[in-house]
Amino acid sequence: MNYHVKPKKNFIYTVTIPGSKSISNRALILAALSGKKCTLQNFLFSDDTHFMLEGLKRLGNEISFSTTDNTVTINGNKERIFNSVSLFTGNAGTMMRFLSSYIITGTGKVTLIGNERMNQRPIKDLADSFIELGVKVEYLENIGYPPISLTVDSHNFTSLVHVNVDKSSQYLTSLLLSAPYFEKGLSIKLKNRLVSRPYVDMTLSMMKNFGVSVKENKIENSFFVPHGNYSLDSYLIEGDMSSASYFLAMALISNSKITINNFFKNSIQGDKKFLEIFLKLGGKIIDETDYSITIVGCEEYQGIDIDLNDSPDIAQTLAIVALFAKSPTTIRNVANMRIKETDRISALKNEIIKIGGKFLEYEDGFTVIPNLSYNGALIKTYDDHRMAMCFSLVGLKIPGIVIEDCNCVSKTFPTYFELFDKIYST
Repeated sequence: MNYHVKPKKNFIYTVTIPGSKSISNRALILAALSGKKCTLQNFLFSDDTHFMLEGLKRLGNEISFSTTDNTVTINGNKERIFNSVSLFTGNAGTMMRFLSSYIITGTGKVTLIGNERMNQRPIKDLADSFIELGVKVEYLENIGYPPISLTVDSHNFTSLVHVNVDKSSQYLTSLLLSAPYFEKGLSIKLKNRLVSRPYVDMTLSMMKNFGVSVKENKIENSFFVPHGNYSLDSYLIEGDMSSASYFLAMALISNSKITINNFFKNSIQGDKKFLEIFLKLGGKIIDETDYSITIVGCEEYQGIDIDLNDSPDIAQTLAIVALFAKSPTTIRNVANMRIKETDRISALKNEIIKIGGKFLEYEDGFTVIPNLSYNGALIKTYDDHRMAMCFSLVGLKIPGIVIEDCNCVSKTFPTYFELFDKIYST
């Protein structure tokens, strides 16, 4: 299904963003491990969370939900004795990685199988940590990549494990989430520089809310997770700051006034950084409460030079904003964009050049040089939800932009184009 974008500017619009995918899937793991009844409020129902819900059900957790109220209630499986089970993860990186560590808190053999793209995304750095712990790991096709089988018949794990974190912070988050349920707890030593640090801070904050505090030793580049138990009756999931970034960018590009509801003022998400970028470029906050914000764009703005190592998921949105700046924008230190749903740096280059833009590609970043004019085009999305959403913004300024396979947004924001449609009625 293709979406034809129509130009629009200087409008007034109100939108309610969905709950955070990153927080929803972390909360599912925390609630399941607790072995108790826990209700998750403002839950995101999307492809990625669907795969996680189904996986946890097949592993013995009782789950009920209401899509009307956006709630999920989970009764965690205390026993976690798994027979031979195969689970399909789609292209959900959080499920593949977080559920892996959940599995090794139990016993049995579980196989995780992704779709074609997921089976091209590396998991060796996490699997090596499992092997060090004492888990039997089998690669079923290509070494270092899914599909992967994990066999656990004992929890006499070592109390210290090392992990590579220069490609993804999710490997560390996966170990952190499950470590309280290892008999000796766990000390985790990082082998290299951590990327996407705010996602780890989010994990630590959520673990503390569920009753387990982690000690970090910054000098030794390590974390200690004590043996313990999660316990929480209910948890409120924040609105998704990555989703909010598209509407912040929309206001900037179209010089419009937009109110974003379900926008948490004191968010624990690193992607709230896009609000800082929005303000730096000349956007303004008109009104703000604890759970909403009203912003307005500006007539013109300059490009910036920025390191987004901590927040690579907003790099695509900023790349689109950069197309309409008065000077070039350079985004640095985002090499891990290449192992996401697609190679996002190459995908951006292909589609920006297609509309007449100028794009300089580096191994770990890129520069967008604004052009005086652009042309319409059919935008390939590469089955990447973020490509679809960010390029929809181009069409607010450039006639003839068509988003191919727009349904790929179901991964994290199923109603995105329904909400986008409503700007034309304002």
